[in-house]
Amino acid sequence: MSKLIKQDDATLVTLAKNGNVSAFEKLIKRYEDSIFSLAYRILQDKEEAYDVLQETALSAFKNLKKFKGKSAFSTWIYKIALNYALMHKRKQKSLEKKMTVISTDDDQKIYDTVDTDKFAEIQTLEDNPLKTLEEQELINILNDSLNKLPEKYRTVFILKELEGKSIEEIAKILNLSPAAIKTRLHRGRIFLKGLMEKYLNLSI
Repeated sequence: MSKLIKQDDATLVTLAKNGNVSAFEKLIKRYEDSIFSLAYRILQDKEEAYDVLQETALSAFKNLKKFKGKSAFSTWIYKIALNYALMHKRKQKSLEKKMTVISTDDDQKIYDTVDTDKFAEIQTLEDNPLKTLEEQELINILNDSLNKLPEKYRTVFILKELEGKSIEEIAKILNLSPAAIKTRLHRGRIFLKGLMEKYLNLSI
């Protein structure tokens, strides 16, 4: 197994196609953090993100022989993960259990999904309660605004701004031209800015 650690993706794919289970496990291990991160950013739910990771691994295992190597393995498996994450997102029927009410000065209520880990970290900033509250609200507003973006803009924004993928990588994952990705990213940023400004104005 130690020898497999130094192998590149192409070599591991070849070994896995020939029945080397350890090689396939190494491939999954190499990308599981990125897959989980993508799924969690889209779903905001750790259990569902883990489900996406498992479904992605199973699908990749079943379809590995169909992978022709025309793109990088990372692009191929990321595309599988994204498809599963988006399917889960569409099936989410209720977010009440993860919703937080933010009361503004005029008692305007904004309902939003909260990243609980970041929320917990911010709550520990006891040195400046006002700053803590402001950061908490900004996280809530950002998450809510992202959830309100049309899917085609939200997906590109998450891949580029939160996952750090290049325009070229995103184009391959989504089967779109780099120009189309740039357009969606630009429009998504404008859309997101408008949504956030709306919430920020409400809280003033």
